[in-house]
Amino acid sequence: MGMIESLLLLWGLFVKHAIADLALQSFRNLPGDKGDLRSSKGYIHAGDHSVGTFLVILLITFNFVNAIIIALLDYVLHFAIDHYKTKIVKRYKWTPSDNSYWITQSIDQILHYTCYLSYILLLTSL
Repeated sequence: MGMIESLLLLWGLFVKHAIADLALQSFRNLPGDKGDLRSSKGYIHAGDHSVGTFLVILLITFNFVNAIIIALLDYVLHFAIDHYKTKIVKRYKWTPSDNSYWITQSIDQILHYTCYLSYILLLTSL
């Protein structure tokens, strides 16, 4: 995978992230809590990201197997990051009026973006 393809993939994953994290969540307004393993909210949200990741990778690399592998990895990692972020925020009862809430949200986003960079590094080594 060349530099142009890698940059397109990174841009595609950023666009997918914005759509799944902002647009789809606002339309879904699901009951439950991503910090509760019994709630479907986190699983559905991670599924949105996984499907989006699959489509982006498939459309740019045309490699179905790699798209499936990275999409499954994205599902697990996105779910885990959001699950633990939510548990931390709830444990300390942070709200959007608390600086710690926004620091935690920033760390959450940094972790997701680090995953995307890692996927590209992984794809360039396959």
